[in-house]
Amino acid sequence: MGMTQYGGTVDIVQRIEAPAEKVARYVGDFRNAREWMVGVEGVEKTGEDAYRLTLETPVGRLRPEILVLQHGPERVRWTYTSTVEGGGEVVVSPGTNGGCTVTYAGKFHLKRRFLDRAARAVGAERFARRNGERSLLRLKSLMEARRYE
Repeated sequence: MGMTQYGGTVDIVQRIEAPAEKVARYVGDFRNAREWMVGVEGVEKTGEDAYRLTLETPVGRLRPEILVLQHGPERVRWTYTSTVEGGGEVVVSPGTNGGCTVTYAGKFHLKRRFLDRAARAVGAERFARRNGERSLLRLKSLMEARRYE
């Protein structure tokens, strides 16, 4: 009954034609999550580096809390502290011609096993991957549109 059975891992890469520092600064501010993270309906700051997200998922609306563990010029890492186990990481690597590469990696499983089984039945990993891909495409268009601001 390992972790693999109860959740999933997502790993996605996207090239963005915008400066790495700018993309990392934007992603690092979790208040922006609603703008670019597909499925995030709300973000509420609950403390120093702590937030509560409202997520639309295949098993209904979840409100996990997260704690930002690392927030540097190239890496943002967070862990879920309620509802969901796991965490995520966005790494922004400077590329050529002033662009950058963004890698999103997420690991998650729902704490209540029956919920996890429901999530598995509706393909939570596929759902998370699709949302991750759509999120990075949304981030790309937001950042490229603001490139000259």
